[in-house]
Amino acid sequence: MKIFLHILFCIACSTASVLAQAPLANPASSMWNDEEFVKSFTASYGVLAGYEPEISDPEKEALRGLLQIIKSNPSSAILQLEPQIKANSSAAFDFILANLYFQQSDLENAEKYYRKAIRKYPNFRRAHKNLGLVLVQAGKLGVATDSLSKALELGDVDGRAYGLLAYCYLTQQQYYPAEVAYREAILMQPKVRDWKLGLARCLVESGQNEAAAILFGSLLKEDPDNADFWLLQANAFIGMDQTLAAAQNLEVVRRMGKAKLPALTMLGDIYINNQMPSLALDAYLDAIPAGGKKFPPAVLRAAKIFVQTGNYEEAKNLIRGIRTQAELAAEDDLELLTLEAKIARATGDEAAALTLLNEIVERDALNGEALIELGDYYAAQNDMPRAINRYQQAQMIEGHERDALIAHAQALVRKGDYKAALPLLRRSLDLQSDPFIRDYARRVEEAARDQS
Repeated sequence: MKIFLHILFCIACSTASVLAQAPLANPASSMWNDEEFVKSFTASYGVLAGYEPEISDPEKEALRGLLQIIKSNPSSAILQLEPQIKANSSAAFDFILANLYFQQSDLENAEKYYRKAIRKYPNFRRAHKNLGLVLVQAGKLGVATDSLSKALELGDVDGRAYGLLAYCYLTQQQYYPAEVAYREAILMQPKVRDWKLGLARCLVESGQNEAAAILFGSLLKEDPDNADFWLLQANAFIGMDQTLAAAQNLEVVRRMGKAKLPALTMLGDIYINNQMPSLALDAYLDAIPAGGKKFPPAVLRAAKIFVQTGNYEEAKNLIRGIRTQAELAAEDDLELLTLEAKIARATGDEAAALTLLNEIVERDALNGEALIELGDYYAAQNDMPRAINRYQQAQMIEGHERDALIAHAQALVRKGDYKAALPLLRRSLDLQSDPFIRDYARRVEEAARDQS
């Protein structure tokens, strides 16, 4: 049973980043709130030296006349500068105009004039870099890598450029170059949290979970109230198969009041997988309202796991919580009734089980699961004609044929009728190969030969 639960748990872990990882915000979106960036960007209107185009004396004079307007009124500077740009004018003019458009958040025109500057002067280092910044901010991450890489190749060693290049690689799932670039960015800008968070995400995605857990630990020292960091470190712990350590993180987020449905169901899954059903129940009960008005399917799955693992009291309490807190669709209500019937049968309340199963079939004549349960009920009562009738009804329902064949065969085996059970098992294997059923069929075949 432990193996079965582990399989269920692994499925839960892999479901669409079930811990709702912190959204990877575009680091370029906050550039204009960064005083250091604004200061360096404003300075780029000034002296243009090294790896950059020359400016003729008349052009220098024209720029001197524009400097004050550029600083005080960028919109007016655009109107005055744009007509002066010609095919043979310095690429510096295109660059400055692109800067003005970038500053005005006109990314389309900024990109246009940076590209013009680069066409005029292919090794224009700052034009490559700023074009990369524009492309990242515009979400054009695939082409941004080329511009940022070119700027770095030309010698513009800058922490922001490395960090944005890493971000581009990360979003394209190129984890190794992203990791290398993030490490360079951290060396140059150790106080920028985005680079550390990006590196941690790279480490998780590339399976370096221990290193990621350590890095998230350092981030949590800086910001212990950040729920996303606790969740992301929990993801790393799960990758290391340290599920109880992950549970501790999830409990922290839960106590902070920030645990959402995926985290709560994950917490419950960890506890049930570690044979802690009462703790699992608490987590699953908290998950019900976390799903809002819509009934969470993960909680129904949890109720099924409780029944399958024989934790009937926890199953009953969870079903009670579902009924009192969630809005149920008709099909969900029928599934709960089926679980309640299984609990009744397992705990010896056969009369309640029969009443529940009959209610389900009356409401839904094509409920294959309930028909199979009724077959099992009648087989346990030694009423094989009724049992076989129910199994055969279930066999005709799409999606339930295989389960009904197996249940029918198992009922016959319990009665010692191995020969009759064998063709049913073979038919089930024709529908779906299963090593466990194949082994079971082999043993039934041996018993049938011995019986002859």
